[in-house]
Amino acid sequence: MAKVPKHWFEDFFGPDYLIRYVHPETEAQVEAIDQILHLRKGARILDVGCGAGRHSIGLAARGYRVTGLDLSKALLAEARKAAQRQKVKVTFVEGDMRHMRFGNAFDAALSMFTSFGYFDRPDEDRQVLRGIARALRPRGKFLMELFNRDSLVGTLPHQTWQAREDGTVVLEDAAFDLLQGRFETRQVVIDRKGTREYGASVRAYTLAELKEMFDSAGLFVHRVAGGLDLSPYSARSRRMVLYAVKGLEPEGIRTVW
Repeated sequence: MAKVPKHWFEDFFGPDYLIRYVHPETEAQVEAIDQILHLRKGARILDVGCGAGRHSIGLAARGYRVTGLDLSKALLAEARKAAQRQKVKVTFVEGDMRHMRFGNAFDAALSMFTSFGYFDRPDEDRQVLRGIARALRPRGKFLMELFNRDSLVGTLPHQTWQAREDGTVVLEDAAFDLLQGRFETRQVVIDRKGTREYGASVRAYTLAELKEMFDSAGLFVHRVAGGLDLSPYSARSRRMVLYAVKGLEPEGIRTVW
């Protein structure tokens, strides 16, 4: 029997992920998330694609009951160790975001750092949004932070490299596939252990496409920002933040916070 090929995200989010991505901005982002969601302490939050738990742990430290969901065993192991070190309680669950079984359980949900668009078919991304909607209570809040497609198209391709203090070098070759509408990245880690290469392919949606997908899932967009710094959104914004509410349609969408 022929071996079924792996999806890119089965290897991309391994131990080397924490070498390739460093996030000094996490504390400021958690502050922004807290400000945007404006929840009572003790509210339940679902972090979809939580990775190593940097947002989950920060929110739990602020008094929220947080569940983090991710497919990566390696990153979840790091998340559990980090939560233990910081003496906060977070429920970390291994699972595929397309097949979430939560129902009417959360006051808010998050999808941070472009944890959306991973799959081959747009229907699978819609499936993720439907699962998030099911997980939320009526009038539950949903916050998504991801790259801005309009900006990507104008700035790619590009190549970058970073040198870490320990001598590790991280190379990236990023491009945008106009025919497929996908962000493509090839990343190489070079350190004392040798050289490892990783690739990712993420579908990039326009704001209009995302709004239609959210609407179809019963998640109605109320506000859009140009990042978690809450800057005004425009086509030139590098990032995009969408704030939606389950079952509550707005009179209009604001692009200034």
